[in-house]
Amino acid sequence: MTLLICRTCPRYDSRTTGDFGRVLAAAIADHPAGAAVAVRNVQCLGGCPDHGVVAVDGPGKARVRFTGLDAGHARVVIAAAEAHAACASGVPGDWEVPAELADRVSSVTPKRRPCTP
Repeated sequence: MTLLICRTCPRYDSRTTGDFGRVLAAAIADHPAGAAVAVRNVQCLGGCPDHGVVAVDGPGKARVRFTGLDAGHARVVIAAAEAHAACASGVPGDWEVPAELADRVSSVTPKRRPCTP
């Protein structure tokens, strides 16, 4: 499982750009279940102008993006990453999105299937 964390949020506040990613990654690392989650800090997840953006992703699975998060969401972000990893498709509805994140889903991107001749 992979948890993608935006390392530029909040992008449009030059004084605090990047703070979100550092703080959330630290909160996840400090959480007892955090070691089970592979975290990748990425340049941008396209959730602007909303900030506090993370996504759960995996090979052959839909990428699910959440916005409006902060370090206080570390526990539910870990739970979402674990539930997404256990699901074959990654599509919300096939796994239970934690209630605290349900209204923060801002994008679901299914993977393309390889072309067959």
